[in-house]
Amino acid sequence: MTGGDVTGGDVTALVVIDVQNDYCHPDGVFAGAGLRVADLDGLVERITALVAAARAGGRPVVWVRMEWDDDAQVGLLAERSPFLAATGLRSGTWGAELVAGLEPRPGDTVVRKRRFSAFHDTTLDEVLAGLGATTIVVAGVRTDFCVESTVRDAFFRDLRVVVASDAVAGYVDDLHSNSLRLMGTVFAEVAPTDVVVRTLAPELPVH
Repeated sequence: MTGGDVTGGDVTALVVIDVQNDYCHPDGVFAGAGLRVADLDGLVERITALVAAARAGGRPVVWVRMEWDDDAQVGLLAERSPFLAATGLRSGTWGAELVAGLEPRPGDTVVRKRRFSAFHDTTLDEVLAGLGATTIVVAGVRTDFCVESTVRDAFFRDLRVVVASDAVAGYVDDLHSNSLRLMGTVFAEVAPTDVVVRTLAPELPVH
């Protein structure tokens, strides 16, 4: 962190990526394949704090969900992650839903994606342009896959990016840590949730 207002005073949107049952819940397909979020309750608590701050500060909230309508849409992931070939993250299933405690509200935006980056073949570009957003705050999973892919693509679009370092999670500690370090080199500002919360809604009391 370089200090100061990490959003730079620009129009800022909070983008929450893939905090879905199949990715995060102990009964989801990723956990069944041995890929587990270590502290799901803590992750949800910190994302909830970011969402509350964004709403308090009048900033838009965008929920990104990875989901497929049918098996054919999974593509090469069906080969690289065989457990997704015929199950997991299917539209309309429990696994594709956001985990308990994270609920979009009227006025929020939900963007569906089928690949790691939230910008690839989605409406996110148009959504952010319509909001006038020049900065995005990013939270969610998986740090070293979907989060990093989205952060890189945002940077390539000349969007300023802030990653809430303890409101993103992966399955492998060193990959998570290395991804944060890499994103912080040039692609994004990396800051803890308490700093980002105060930036999203400066009027909130500091605890």
